Amino acid sequence: MALVSQIIPLPARRTVRLVAPMEWWHLLSLDAPSVAALWAWSFAYAFRLRLSLYSLLLLFVGTWLIYIADRILDGFHQDSVRLRERHFFYVRHRTVVIAVAIPVVFCLGWLILFHMLQDARRADVLIFVIASAYFVLVHLRGQAIERWFPKELIVALVFAAATAVPALSRLSLDSTQNPAQDKAFLVLMSTLFAALCWLNCIAIEKWEQSVGKAFGGAFNPRRSPGPHAQLSDRTARWGQRHLRSFSVTLATVSVLTAALSLHSNPSVAELCFASAVAAALFIPLDHSSLSAFHLRIAADAALLTPLLLVLIR
Repeated sequence: MALVSQIIPLPARRTVRLVAPMEWWHLLSLDAPSVAALWAWSFAYAFRLRLSLYSLLLLFVGTWLIYIADRILDGFHQDSVRLRERHFFYVRHRTVVIAVAIPVVFCLGWLILFHMLQDARRADVLIFVIASAYFVLVHLRGQAIERWFPKELIVALVFAAATAVPALSRLSLDSTQNPAQDKAFLVLMSTLFAALCWLNCIAIEKWEQSVGKAFGGAFNPRRSPGPHAQLSDRTARWGQRHLRSFSVTLATVSVLTAALSLHSNPSVAELCFASAVAAALFIPLDHSSLSAFHLRIAADAALLTPLLLVLIR
């Protein structure tokens, strides 16, 4: 199979302008791990659970390894039209990234063996097996698998489940005033977070497929996907057509959940409010004239709204 670097058109092979720290944050695949670790901490914080630094580091490192593996494998894809700046970055720096990833894999194994709760280990093994099986099938069969198992939906569910595991495993161990209610609220918040992750995925897919957006072109929301755009599954297409309506609905449900939990657990209400803010941010982004590259960064940065919990304390 020919390497992508041999088949990408010259305009697409230009050097990426790496000025803003957020561009590095995205290109080095630190965005998804940051979001996962932040929300895992937020779930634990909402129920006053003790979450060690090792737990957050384990989630961060595991998520980073999965994302860089996905982007490196995507870099071998022969259809360069489907690739974006993040893929070209790994085409250029594949060897260095793999050299860094090897010791990180051993670090992850050490964290799993010596610094992971048994309940969390069992749950994460199950999630890892499901994610790995889907990961392999997607890279072997591509759109044939995605047609039956929507990529955006699977990624959102697996990502949210893995993020909730540290708090869920500790709810069974740490004493709380009402463990049944706390578990119900955690499941509800995890569902909202999964919906937020799905919104993030379908929005990025929509913006990157739009004509004139690839490689820094400005986004025109009235334009339709280009002739070489990757076809989304039915659920993603529905979400993309109703992106703003879904954002409003998710923000509204989050606010209602915040109101419902305000009396029993104000910290849960605060996190639900952060979810509402994140969902609402996708409405102006969908009207934005930013490039695809920077819209992708903004979409991931929108999921950092739990930082509001730190600011208001």
